[in-house]
Amino acid sequence: MRKIDLHGVRYEDARQLVEEFANDRWKWGPEEEGEIVTGHSSTMREMVIGILREYAVDYDIGGPLKMDDTFIRIY
Repeated sequence: MRKIDLHGVRYEDARQLVEEFANDRWKWGPEEEGEIVTGHSSTMREMVIGILREYAVDYDIGGPLKMDDTFIRIY
């Protein structure tokens, strides 16, 4: 699983990291997933979700059980 952690990353820098991560998603194998750690920041989480929607990347907040909103799983 590929992963990026946005703890301590400024919003403008996080935006670029997430855009690159979302764009690179199309180069991964079909079974490979990724994880974006957003922490407890609702602002960061909403920004990441907006980018994933722009790039048409499928995602779940907190994984399949949706019990932990500090990360977003992409597939």
